[in-house]
Amino acid sequence: MITDADIEQRAAAQDAKAAGSQPEPWQSAGQAIPPSPPPDLPPLKAPASDGRNPSLPLILSIAALVATVSAPYWSPPLYRLFRLQPAGLEWQARQEVETGRLARSVAELDRKVSDLSATLIRTTEQGLSANAVLANADARIRMVALLQLRATLRRPVPFDAELKAVRALGGKMEELEPLLAAVEAYAANGIPVESQLRQDFAAVTEAAGRTDPRPTPIKWLSNVTGWTPVAVEPEAIRPVTIAEQAQALLAEGNLPAAMAQLSAIDLGSTSPARAWMEDARARIAANQAVDRIAEIVVTAAGRMSPKS
Repeated sequence: MITDADIEQRAAAQDAKAAGSQPEPWQSAGQAIPPSPPPDLPPLKAPASDGRNPSLPLILSIAALVATVSAPYWSPPLYRLFRLQPAGLEWQARQEVETGRLARSVAELDRKVSDLSATLIRTTEQGLSANAVLANADARIRMVALLQLRATLRRPVPFDAELKAVRALGGKMEELEPLLAAVEAYAANGIPVESQLRQDFAAVTEAAGRTDPRPTPIKWLSNVTGWTPVAVEPEAIRPVTIAEQAQALLAEGNLPAAMAQLSAIDLGSTSPARAWMEDARARIAANQAVDRIAEIVVTAAGRMSPKS
């Protein structure tokens, strides 16, 4: 078998022979030397056949394609038969384990979130309950302060401490504040009650008698005999008559009506009768404050939660 190396060696030898040849003497210098013919090379032999079928690669390719396409149908039984584990099965198993772990983690997080939500709800309810308890406690404190002030206003005793407590703890009570302002001047000594005012009403009667325009003898005669020689003033507007009507109303316990009667008489600015009228006005304001405090306490008690 002739190789490429043999061919190259022969070609090199021919080239060397052509280069070393000299022209014959009989040849002229100007005559061209004809080129030497190429050497005859032996024909190359065809590669020997190995006896394989040329369609075998195609058949193998088709078989591999069929095996690949049908692998999902025959590979699982084959793996189970030989107790083999596919290459992707381990990865799939790891993915399933990881997926299960993540699912458990998510479930645990959901449970914790639910627990935290329940705890937050309980805490909120407890906070609301605590706020309600505090609000009810404040309301009770205000109620106690108001009831103590109410008790002192009903009696002729000082109530300055109770008044300060109500203003400090009771908050803003617009409906009660004008009444408290009317009796604040009596906080250190107390306000006379109606029984005391009935006993002291003689000062009013005396002052009303002094304002009668009739002469003193005529007034004495009229008071003794009931006879009036000269109608100086109609009986309905006589100061003494007004004082007697006011005294009758006071005896019935109607102090506001008695004060309405006496408001038509000018008793003087410094007389004991004027002081009596100021005490009576304070007692009326105190009685109104007592009634208003009772209404406030009843309303506040109805708003309080029974559980606190």
